Amino acid sequence: MVKRTISENYVKSRIPRGFNLEAARMVQRRLASMVVTTPLKQPIDLITGIDVAYKGNYAYSVAATYSIRLSHVIEYGCYEGEVTFPYVPTLLSFRELSPMIKAFMRLSRRPQVVLIDGHGIAHPYRLGIAAHFGVIMGLPTIGVAKSLLYGEVRESLILDPSNGEVIGGVVKCGSHEVYVSVGNMVTLNDALTLISGLCLRDRMPEPILHAHTMANKAKRSGCFNALA
Repeated sequence: MVKRTISENYVKSRIPRGFNLEAARMVQRRLASMVVTTPLKQPIDLITGIDVAYKGNYAYSVAATYSIRLSHVIEYGCYEGEVTFPYVPTLLSFRELSPMIKAFMRLSRRPQVVLIDGHGIAHPYRLGIAAHFGVIMGLPTIGVAKSLLYGEVRESLILDPSNGEVIGGVVKCGSHEVYVSVGNMVTLNDALTLISGLCLRDRMPEPILHAHTMANKAKRSGCFNALA
């Protein structure tokens, strides 16, 4: 059994001076109440994966739109810029949401689903970055993470340790496991089914894998050269 919780005292020790944690939690609770759980409209073809790579305080965010029908990426969007907020567990949105949205907005076609390298409602305040992105953008989103942020894994389901509520699930990607949770406008069953079908290689589902690869390429040579 895998179980993880996050101490609020630990979070307080990591936030920048002057950051209002109570106000941030209020925003997270309010936006979490706006998450919608609905079945995905079928059939699904265009799925965008988003990931961010870093070089110091410089972020390189890539959105990769993958076509299930064509079995390859049809479009990339890339954004690079400085970030000032550090990585703090449960507050990833304050670091990565803006670069992710800016990369996504550089796509010309609207996908049916967006996969975010991070968590959805499998979060102590029910607003991981995938849920935050989904509510802000009004899009179906799924959180796909390489490690557990919050919850207790039992029989491939992620449960809230405080009340036993199902908040996500575990999917096998090659020899690795990924932690999947609803972001917005999708059911957990639809999310798990979709991610299982996209785990064609190792480690992560195809759209995020392509976004990850291109983000690291952009980190080495910049967005313009990476997409050239």
